[in-house]
Amino acid sequence: MITAPTNCPSCDSVLEWSNDILYCRNPDCQSTNLKKIEHFAKTLKIMGLGPASIEKLEILSIPELYEMDYQYMLDQLGSEKVASKLHDEIEKSKTRSLNLVLPAFGIPLIGKTATDKLASVCQTIFDINEEICKKAGLGPKATENL
Repeated sequence: MITAPTNCPSCDSVLEWSNDILYCRNPDCQSTNLKKIEHFAKTLKIMGLGPASIEKLEILSIPELYEMDYQYMLDQLGSEKVASKLHDEIEKSKTRSLNLVLPAFGIPLIGKTATDKLASVCQTIFDINEEICKKAGLGPKATENL
C-alpha cells in the first residue's frame, strides 16, 4: 500500500487534497513557483526560459521575469547570445494577446473558453473587472478567481 505524503517535499508545508490531487498552497514554495513560471513561459512561448534558465536567473515570481534587465541576464547566464535571445523573447511576450496571457497565469476556471469570452468584451488584462466578467458571461467562481 502506498501512503500519500502529508507535507510538501520542497517546503514542508501541509499538502491539501483537491479533486484527488495533492497541492502545496504555500505561496513561498520554491518548487510550486518554479512550475508556475515554467507554465507561464511555455504558454507565452518564451523560448529559452526553461527550468535551468529560471534557476540560473533566480526568478521566484512572474513579475521578476519582467523586472530583469539585459545586464543581469548576461551576468547570470554567462552568454551574450543566450542573454540576448532570452531578452528578445521576454520583450516579445509583452505584446501577446489576452487569449495567451490569461491562461498563462494558470488561474483555475480560466482557460481557453473563458479567455475567449473575455477577449470578446475587453482588450487588455487591465480592463478586467467584475462588470466585464459578467458581460463576458463568466460565472461567479471564475470571476472570483480572476
